Amino acid sequence: MRISELAQRTGVSAHRLRRYEALGLIRAERTAGGYREFAERTLREVVFISMGRDLGFSLKALAEHLPRYRAGTLTIDEMIWTMQQRIAEVDAAIAAQRALRERLVSHIAWFKQRQREQARAKASPAPRFPSVRKAKP
Repeated sequence: MRISELAQRTGVSAHRLRRYEALGLIRAERTAGGYREFAERTLREVVFISMGRDLGFSLKALAEHLPRYRAGTLTIDEMIWTMQQRIAEVDAAIAAQRALRERLVSHIAWFKQRQREQARAKASPAPRFPSVRKAKP
């Protein structure tokens, strides 16, 4: 099948399919006219890559699993374990973002406190000290 048909059947753009091919994730034969011709099995591979990307896996990580997926030796247990590892990464990223949020909120509170202090300082007149006159001898 040509790249346009593969794109239509998988929902992955032709541009992205060319990128996958350039990275060695999928393979195409060339026709005498120079057109890419993809095997029917490529459809499954592109769906595997697309689903993996939707789950946040890097192309590098998917490239590591793709040969075993093609060979049919990638087990469900291994896929579950890999997804559990991805969940742990997502949880760590969420925790980091929450900590960052807390620091931002704390800084906002500090700035608001400073703002209140500055407003109070401007509103209250400067303290007046009685003038000290020297007594005449």
